[in-house]
Amino acid sequence: MYHPEMDVRSARATPGSRVLLRATKYDGTAHWIQPFRVVADDGNLLITSYRARTPIYTSRGEFRSPYDSVVYFWRDRWYNVFRLSRPGCPTALWYCNVTTPPTFDGCQIGYVDLDLDVKVYPTGCIELLDEDEFEAHREKYGYPDDLVERARAAADEVAQLAREHRFPFACSAEPMRNRSSHRTL
Repeated sequence: MYHPEMDVRSARATPGSRVLLRATKYDGTAHWIQPFRVVADDGNLLITSYRARTPIYTSRGEFRSPYDSVVYFWRDRWYNVFRLSRPGCPTALWYCNVTTPPTFDGCQIGYVDLDLDVKVYPTGCIELLDEDEFEAHREKYGYPDDLVERARAAADEVAQLAREHRFPFACSAEPMRNRSSHRTL
């Protein structure tokens, strides 16, 4: 179960090093394990990348994404953003996970996945995904009201950033530094 005192914010990642993402559900069960290479870390924004076809281990089994990704983890935000592109191609979409703020212990990134996701296309289309899963888990896990409010606010915030074409929602191919039901947002 997530608690704010679990946050570890002092560790910084070294560019070029490898780190492992370990995401859980609210009850602590494993949800997602994925390796990344560190691109940059300013102490708040940790930018990582991974190549298409790299194994990702999920609660549903192994998965291999067809996309190269640059991933933005802010230590003070309730979401992260995956910028996805097929190898050698421009950005195909941004996939945004609503989560607790991540922890980083020097080797592993950790967060609690809160089910809501936002998908953003370069065309400007924005979709909110997995509201049904969020509501089911809200009941199953007993999400506190403040967590529900933060999760919904995070989905709104990331959608607003996308509508305004603010960082990291640009079509540049270079990583930027220092900066299932669905409905359209």
